[in-house]
Amino acid sequence: MKIRHILFLLLALSAIAFMQPLVSFLGGLTLLLGVGAVIYRDLPPAGQDAVERRVLAWLRRTRAGSVTENSSPALSVRGLSSVLSEAGISTGRLRRARTKAARTDPAAAIPPQTPNPTDDPPTV
Repeated sequence: MKIRHILFLLLALSAIAFMQPLVSFLGGLTLLLGVGAVIYRDLPPAGQDAVERRVLAWLRRTRAGSVTENSSPALSVRGLSSVLSEAGISTGRLRRARTKAARTDPAAAIPPQTPNPTDDPPTV
C-alpha cells in the first residue's frame, strides 16, 4: 500500500470520527442562538436595552482581560432577573397583549388624488 492510500484512509477515519460531533455542536449552537433571538425579540425595549448593556459590559471586561470569577457569559435565571430589575421590569410572568388588526375598507385606504395644476386638463 502506498503512503498516499494510508493517508486517505486516516483522513476518512478522522472525518467519520469528528464530523458527527461537529455537526451536532453546530446544530445545537444554531438552535440556542435562534431561541435566544426569539426571547430577545419578545422583550420590551427597556429589557432589550438592559440585556444589551449587560452583554456590552461583559464584552468590555473580557477584552480588558479582567474577567472576575463571578461573572459568567451566560445569563442565569438570577442574572436575567437582575437585568430585568435594573430595567424596572417586574420579574413576574411577562405576557404581551395581542391587538387585533382593525378591518378597514380597502377603498378607504387609498387617498383621493388631487390634480396637479401643471398637468394638462383631461380631454373629453
